Amino acid sequence: MLFKRASRTSAETAYVVVQNVSGSTMTAGYSAVFDVGGSVNGVRVSQADSADLQAYAGVIHADLANSAYGLCQVYGYRASAYVNSSTGSSVAGDILSPMNGGWGLTPSATSGTAKAFAFLCESISASSSSRYNLTAKVFVRAL
Repeated sequence: MLFKRASRTSAETAYVVVQNVSGSTMTAGYSAVFDVGGSVNGVRVSQADSADLQAYAGVIHADLANSAYGLCQVYGYRASAYVNSSTGSSVAGDILSPMNGGWGLTPSATSGTAKAFAFLCESISASSSSRYNLTAKVFVRAL
């Protein structure tokens, strides 16, 4: 793990090294989940699907080619992460969860014992329809 040195002027962040096994490039800001298939090693990450939504790894720090290694942010404030929703507006503080079959996080009404992997740090709203796909400020807590 890579932890940023303590600083009064910027938020604390933590990163892990991951390997992209998704079959395509992961763009900075994409969310990834740990591979739960036959080759599990705690480093392999891919796009979320219904079988591995609880294996959330974090947000990819910089573009990551297929089979390459890179950093994945697992904790702290992030100024730009992909957020997708089929609902209208969301407000700062809304819980974000990995999106089934997508690269982003999505606002979730989940409460209780479900893990809140991230939350919005700004309000966002749909433009002309009730669906949005954009980048937003988030706080990641995948540790």
